[in-house]
Amino acid sequence: MRLMTHVRRSSDGGFEVRIVVPAGLRSTIGKTNLTRRLGRLSKSDANRLAAPVIQQFHDLIERAKAGPFDNPFPLPVAVATLPQPSKPSPRQASSPKLMAIFDGYLRERQPSPATIKRWRPVITHLVDYLGHDDPRSISAEDIIGWKEALARQGASGRTIREVYLAAAKVVFAWGVENRKLDTNPAAGVSVRVPKRHRPRGPSFTSAEARTILSASLSRDQGKISREHALARRWIPWMCAYSGARVGEIAQMRGRDIIEAEGIWAMRITPEAGSTKSGQARIVPLHPHLVEQGLLRIAEQAGDGPIFYDPARGRGGSAGNAHYRKVGERLAAWVRDLGVDDPHVQPNHGWRHLYKTLARRAGMEPEVRDAIQGHAPRSIGETYGEWPIDVLARAVNLLPRFNVGGSVNRASPHAGTLTTL
Repeated sequence: MRLMTHVRRSSDGGFEVRIVVPAGLRSTIGKTNLTRRLGRLSKSDANRLAAPVIQQFHDLIERAKAGPFDNPFPLPVAVATLPQPSKPSPRQASSPKLMAIFDGYLRERQPSPATIKRWRPVITHLVDYLGHDDPRSISAEDIIGWKEALARQGASGRTIREVYLAAAKVVFAWGVENRKLDTNPAAGVSVRVPKRHRPRGPSFTSAEARTILSASLSRDQGKISREHALARRWIPWMCAYSGARVGEIAQMRGRDIIEAEGIWAMRITPEAGSTKSGQARIVPLHPHLVEQGLLRIAEQAGDGPIFYDPARGRGGSAGNAHYRKVGERLAAWVRDLGVDDPHVQPNHGWRHLYKTLARRAGMEPEVRDAIQGHAPRSIGETYGEWPIDVLARAVNLLPRFNVGGSVNRASPHAGTLTTL
């Protein structure tokens, strides 16, 4: 039996999947080759296990063609362990339902609540389109017909590719890996999307950043809750000096502002809500945040969240958490301030601006990636830990934002007096 394309012998005598990343996409993906070891097994088993891995690598390359993204590997490729041959029981021989396969995927992989919330309607939509829930009878032609139906319903090519097809491919691939399905009917099905037209960069300009930071200092925020006022006052500044995602800051509790080795820092942890990578990290506070009084605000919040009151909400849910609403309200406020260029995201613009300023300040690439929680670009970068004093020296390289005016000591949301 011949091996599939991209499957080759590994150094330990087993097999591996290896795909060379096109030269123009290596800076986006952060790798020259995409490689996954399959282990020591027969050629037929190697081919069977390689199929979903190859598909996910191809999907990653296609995503990279559309432009940069935060985490090149949001869904780690898992290689199933081959069971010993055995006679299938009647229950094993029966065809599982597609929703049952989806639920099995959820139990094993445990994706984020947001992913579950986004993908369950996708699988339901596919079942409704097909009119049945038998995955073994779904063909590639069915998936193509579903894709075309979505386009007729007005879904964008990017949404079809990155949400609908992405969810289906992963769920079917899990079914193949776990011997519940023989083939992945969504493998190889894609949507060609034209490159986004970007008349400007994704960072906030100096004027846009100044507009937001100046507005955050206003004592007249209208009739909003104390927590909402705190969010407007502090989240833009914390994002500006850390490059963190707005959601990572919005979920923060008072106890997540900590002192470690004599350095004040914030702990970004999935225990407070979620992080894109699922990993916690410690980010030193810029001295300007400390001078403005952030420590007092954190102390007042204690063990509770700083920027929302759980008692004020309607319960929330794992897939629609309170802190997400905080981010949505902030985004709407930023747009109302006049920072409304559709080519810059009202919350994510801080992450891009931080990277820009970090480069200008001479911050080492590996350090700025660690601070922002970006994926390491090589296996070597995953080794060891990041000493907090090293990170603090890097954070202190960033110049202060000077927006004019002052923070009023008398304001209950302002913190200590400081001129900006």
